[in-house]
Amino acid sequence: MKSISHFLKNHIIAFVVLCVTLIVLLVTALVFKVGKITVTGCEIVSEEEVKSNYTSGPFGDNSIVIWFKNRFGSFNSIPFVRDADINVDFPSEVSIHIYEKALVACFYYMGEYVYFDKDGMILETMSEHDENIPCIEGISFNGFAMNEKIKVEKEGQIDTILDISELISHYDVDVDKVQFNNNGEITLYCDKIKVFLGRQSLYDQQIASVSDVLRQAKENGLSGTIDMKTYKQGDKIIIRS
Repeated sequence: MKSISHFLKNHIIAFVVLCVTLIVLLVTALVFKVGKITVTGCEIVSEEEVKSNYTSGPFGDNSIVIWFKNRFGSFNSIPFVRDADINVDFPSEVSIHIYEKALVACFYYMGEYVYFDKDGMILETMSEHDENIPCIEGISFNGFAMNEKIKVEKEGQIDTILDISELISHYDVDVDKVQFNNNGEITLYCDKIKVFLGRQSLYDQQIASVSDVLRQAKENGLSGTIDMKTYKQGDKIIIRS
């Protein structure tokens, strides 16, 4: 009888412990379920992509789990994101500020889109092209390595690539691709508009002047070509069908 009583007592204790554990887990899951996530700092990546990444996995939408994963660096990386500040306001609010990599353009090489910053440092590779970042075409590259400067076959071309890429980023021009021909002349493809820039020592004036025209053209669904090869400040910019 004593052994049976001891057996029952142990099972009752185990059952109580199990019930208490389940109740604690249930209360934790309900009380600390994230109800509001605020995301800031997004320009390249979407807020939904950030939210999905930082709430993925078992109990991923629980503020306690998010706090622990942030504390021990257990989150997956996101393409184009350098770092993130995560603040948990218990029980159910989370704010995420991301720091994106300062990418200005990319090129296609051996099945990958290779993204670089304003200094020509390669920061990211992806199998798909991000439509927000212009793609450089018509240039021969000598391979690449992560966190190293891009190398091109023709001497001096790298300066032109970085110059035009930085100007596009600075003036917030919506460019799909930048194409170089055999003579080093540049054409911008901007939605339905082609802009012939030609070959210049500097492109500042051209990009600055055409940026507003391109924004208005996109808003109005216009298509055609703009010849900026011999453009001088004050010249009229005409879109030809």
